[in-house]
Amino acid sequence: MTLPKNVVVYPAHGPGSLCGKNMSPELESTIGRELRENYALQLMDELEFVKTLTTDQPFMPKYFGRDVLLNKNGVPGFEDSITAVPRMEEGSALEADILIVDGRPKAQFRSGHLHGAINLQDGEKFETWLGSIIGPDEQFYLIAENDDKLDILIKKAAKIGYEQNIKGALLVPVNANEVSPDLDLDAFRANENDYTIVDVRNQAEVAAGKVFKNAVSIPLPELRERVSEIPADKPVIVHCAAGYRSAAGVSIVSAAINAVPVYDLGEVVTEMMKEVHG
Repeated sequence: MTLPKNVVVYPAHGPGSLCGKNMSPELESTIGRELRENYALQLMDELEFVKTLTTDQPFMPKYFGRDVLLNKNGVPGFEDSITAVPRMEEGSALEADILIVDGRPKAQFRSGHLHGAINLQDGEKFETWLGSIIGPDEQFYLIAENDDKLDILIKKAAKIGYEQNIKGALLVPVNANEVSPDLDLDAFRANENDYTIVDVRNQAEVAAGKVFKNAVSIPLPELRERVSEIPADKPVIVHCAAGYRSAAGVSIVSAAINAVPVYDLGEVVTEMMKEVHG
């Protein structure tokens, strides 16, 4: 803050990064501009500064701590490291105690998947959710619908150093035949109390307004560890804000709860949120 006002400032992260909040989309700035416009650089005492910076921070993914060490110590060369990921042939047996990450689109996953698989769809934040749900010391199998997609997912996993966690990469096995149940939306709308509703949005989103008053709130990054908190005495419905996180959430809850069906409210909740927030 004592530097000349014309000194150029370049960002270390972009908007949407989990490394901080209220990040500017600008690709460059100056010390003078930041002193005028940056909320964190306005005149305030130390306690107010600490409170301002720490309130409503995004959640910290599981991979953050490990990546600090990777950045300090260095990692294997990118091409060598992704080439080293084991490619499994069709019909290969999977070890029972290893996690399964299925990166296919939700519709394909719902039509047939391996029991216990976690549906993390390929998308711009695949690696973020991978490193938020899967711990840095956990191995996993990685499934995709074709070889090109498998290559993409392996490279995305490598962005956070998780290519080293892949026990094996494979295409959809022939025994991926577990089908997800479809929700009768009319029945749900008619009597929401017949269902246990699980909201897997982040705490800040829930604080801004619940979609369903009696929903059990468990953020997706915590769901595997807290799934035992979900009552299993009636059908379970999982929702987020737009459908990506609920797809992952349903797959996690379904692996743990077998006594009742587990449904994905999916994109339908977007309209319900509009109704709640006007």
